[in-house]
Amino acid sequence: MNKSAQRSSGFTLLEILMAISIFAIVVSLAYGSYRATFLIIDTTESQTEIYNKASIAMDRISSDLGSLYLGTSGFLQGKTQNIGNKEADTIRFTSTAHLILNKNEQAAGYATISYTVEEDPETKTLRLFRLDKAFLPIESDEPDTKRGLLLCDGLEEVQIIYHLSQGEQRDNWDSKEIQKSDSNAPKLPDRIEISLLFMGQDEEAQPIRFTTAVTFPGTVPREEMP
Repeated sequence: MNKSAQRSSGFTLLEILMAISIFAIVVSLAYGSYRATFLIIDTTESQTEIYNKASIAMDRISSDLGSLYLGTSGFLQGKTQNIGNKEADTIRFTSTAHLILNKNEQAAGYATISYTVEEDPETKTLRLFRLDKAFLPIESDEPDTKRGLLLCDGLEEVQIIYHLSQGEQRDNWDSKEIQKSDSNAPKLPDRIEISLLFMGQDEEAQPIRFTTAVTFPGTVPREEMP
């Protein structure tokens, strides 16, 4: 009898081990590709969310500052501050960009607008708030105790710089104090630069900074409020 005919038609142990190894390699490659794809999707979604937040915040701040009013009772006050080791500057000014959010609000063309920063107790990131209050005939120098509406969160830094025409930069600005010390001095800087720094999705991601600026050519005051 032919011995070769008596051999089993099954796989040997070596063949099974080789097949398992090849299958493991294919699965590993496929998993790596899927993992990389989903990582790119998650990163893209996170960055898109950050860009949307920055766009909304920058547009609102630029619009408010672009309508800044410095008549008889108008003012611009900016202060530098830190929350922990994070820069969290604030600014307060009079503007014609008053937003009426409900029918019971006072319909006035002028408003006192405040931008304040607080730390989120859970994430330890910064949150930017906007408070819009109808401008009253007698305006108090005391800052508003209300924080207003949340404009942007997930921030690592809020920086505001005041540029003068001579190239000088200031971290603080107070138009009322400037006028008291020198009545001929401009109440407005030549340019206000706003910078928002967002952290990435995780600790390894690079921070993303957005910067915009509002210029005041000639620093000419607006006409007096009636």
